[in-house]
Amino acid sequence: MLNISKQSDYGMLFISYLLNRKDFVPLSELIEKTKLPKRFLARIAAQLVKNKIVESREGKVGGYKLSRKFSEVNFYDYLKIFEGNLSFVDCCANNCYCQWETICQQKNFLKNKLNQNVIDQLKKWKLVDLL
Repeated sequence: MLNISKQSDYGMLFISYLLNRKDFVPLSELIEKTKLPKRFLARIAAQLVKNKIVESREGKVGGYKLSRKFSEVNFYDYLKIFEGNLSFVDCCANNCYCQWETICQQKNFLKNKLNQNVIDQLKKWKLVDLL
């Protein structure tokens, strides 16, 4: 079953708070408003900066704001930041060994149809449209 982690979920809260803000927002304000743990939110922010979804600035007027790239990011690419490989079953992951591979009848459907169709749908949705 495909579940998103708390990092992905909290990352969307982080982004949605920044959505209508023009200036940099301090991490302390984000923590106060979202009530998310400081260390966890700082790690999420670092990943979003690393993937150019959010910009950061240090100093007295520093903080975080959405980057220009944000509006181009699709939901699949966002989820990959925190989730890594997105697949329904382990055998859909690359380099997966399955002892039943020689007799498995559903792998083709799971890997080539279901998994790919879901990924294609996730790529169609822009993150900005979900928030």
